[in-house]
Amino acid sequence: MSSHNFTETHLAKFREICGNNNVVTKPELMSAHLTDWRKRYSGNAIAILFPENTSQIVAIIKYCQHQKVAITPQGGNTSTCGAATPLANHTAPQIIINLARMNKVIEVDRVNSSVTIEAGCTLQMVQEIAASHNLYFPLTLASQGTCQIGGNLATNAGGTQVLKYGMMRDLTLGLEVVLPNGNIMQNNHKLRKNNTYLDLKQIFIGSEGTLGIITRATLKLFPLPVNYLTFMLPVEKLVTALTLLEKLKHYYLNNVSAFEIIKDDSQKLYNQQFPDAKLPFTANWLLLAELEINADFNLDNFISLLESIGINPDDVLIASNDKQRRDLWLIREHIPLAEKAYGYAVKHDISLPLGKIEEFLATSMPKLRKIEADGYFSIFGHLGDGNLHYNFGKKGASLTDTEALEEQVSQIVYQDVINFGGSIAAEHGIGIAKKQWFKKYTPVENLELLQTLKKQLDPLNLFNPSKIL
Repeated sequence: MSSHNFTETHLAKFREICGNNNVVTKPELMSAHLTDWRKRYSGNAIAILFPENTSQIVAIIKYCQHQKVAITPQGGNTSTCGAATPLANHTAPQIIINLARMNKVIEVDRVNSSVTIEAGCTLQMVQEIAASHNLYFPLTLASQGTCQIGGNLATNAGGTQVLKYGMMRDLTLGLEVVLPNGNIMQNNHKLRKNNTYLDLKQIFIGSEGTLGIITRATLKLFPLPVNYLTFMLPVEKLVTALTLLEKLKHYYLNNVSAFEIIKDDSQKLYNQQFPDAKLPFTANWLLLAELEINADFNLDNFISLLESIGINPDDVLIASNDKQRRDLWLIREHIPLAEKAYGYAVKHDISLPLGKIEEFLATSMPKLRKIEADGYFSIFGHLGDGNLHYNFGKKGASLTDTEALEEQVSQIVYQDVINFGGSIAAEHGIGIAKKQWFKKYTPVENLELLQTLKKQLDPLNLFNPSKIL
């Protein structure tokens, strides 16, 4: 039988399972799903399937196992490392399973402070559902209107609130997962204490769709913050910001929810691209921080804390209303847009011990300057949890120009990250983009254990093949 006939046979089966309207084969409708968010990776697939329930996913997977059809799980397709993009030259036929039509809210449990949802719900939908019950889901991402909870789980998403609330694995109580053999791992409970052997859900959080498809989740909700103290200030030395972080955590305990940093080069890019909304000040570093506060908050005590470590309160811009708060956060959110408009950069999502960040920068930045004297840095990120977006590019550079630099630049950055006890993937994952670096810097014993797990769960290597491992 010809490959065309095989494809038609597969499509007929998928239509039987999902319905005609849930099997997309027209190139103009498929194209956006075949290329990653950053336009770096493109692949092919015979169809994009939009199942409406877990039973349909089970049937799809069992058929794919029998027919050896590879599967790329996909949510909002906002991965920054190609994790949700099918391969370009895979030997087996490929499909994409997109969960966009599995977007039901199953239950909001106010007493338990939890929400149970299907994995195709967008992050913004979950935030809004929580808020409608006077509760709060703290994961916050720039892509929250598009990204889906299944993808957030599969990549163990982080964001700006990790300092207080943790990453996606910390926000998850239970999961339902369809395994590569079509069985359902039913671990979707609402318990905060459960010591009945291994916490199996954690195997799948951060696995980037290589071990199964997450179909449902139960997530933690929190009391809706009463109010915020959002402020920005210039600092010349990172040690000043770190000292302030230490003081804030000591004095305000777990109420420090965000602690962001923006380097001077990123500030310049922002001012160039957004001249009508220029920064209130510039410095070696800009610090943007936020506390969750209540009626007992004493501003005078906060001012005294700043003064105790040599910060002039007159240099601190405190948001006085919600609009000013949003405007300050827009500065942080627009840094990547300013960077992209200036020229493509080699991007790194890294994490380091807080006490090693300055030494890392002092070591790596001169090395990169030697590669490209006219290059620019864009360094910003979540200082509170040690996560930096450490990017290096050239004005007007195209994607092709950047790819030519990438190997040399990333070799320096990642080697220095490892030397200082850090991680080459803080919150964006591995996917295709970091696969070679992950394999290079992960101890061989760890890789062997991961490969054993992959072979046990997916012996035919049909689930998101050639990602991570």
